Amino acid sequence: MAGAGLAISVEIDDRQVREALTSLEKAGGNMHLAFQDIGEYLLISHRERFDNEQAPDGTPWEPLADSTLRRKMLKGVRRGKGKKRKSLTTSRGTKAGAIKALAGSKILVERGDLRDLLRYQAGGDSLEFGTDRIYGATQHFGDDDRNIPARPYLGLSDDDEAEVLRIIQAHLDDAMAA
Repeated sequence: MAGAGLAISVEIDDRQVREALTSLEKAGGNMHLAFQDIGEYLLISHRERFDNEQAPDGTPWEPLADSTLRRKMLKGVRRGKGKKRKSLTTSRGTKAGAIKALAGSKILVERGDLRDLLRYQAGGDSLEFGTDRIYGATQHFGDDDRNIPARPYLGLSDDDEAEVLRIIQAHLDDAMAA
């Protein structure tokens, strides 16, 4: 994938998928089109994973740290020109902007770049799927030095694997019918 100078490789070692791809290739199927369809499916699947805040195996992502919640809340508090945000509260309670900022707070979604900039590159013999965002690796694998927990988002769930096999089978059926 083009972009920042960081390469992360997560390989799926699944015998069923490899065997299905081998059958498709032997049948003269268009591997590039199959990989494109799989890539499109993975974009949808991974977006749902972000919406559900869970790893490919269904494990919920670790909740946001208190410091992250506070930072997100502070972004919602207006300030005067040149003034620092000093408080999340007033004498009447929490500032409305802080509550609004926190209400829509999602794990791994600040502006949506990581979720919305997942991409794939389909070739005749491979499919690359991921992000060119440098912080994508930090979010996926975590960073002990900065106290950032791993929140895996790349990979195939059991449902993803079944759908990938269905896509390959559909392309295999088309190749056999031609």
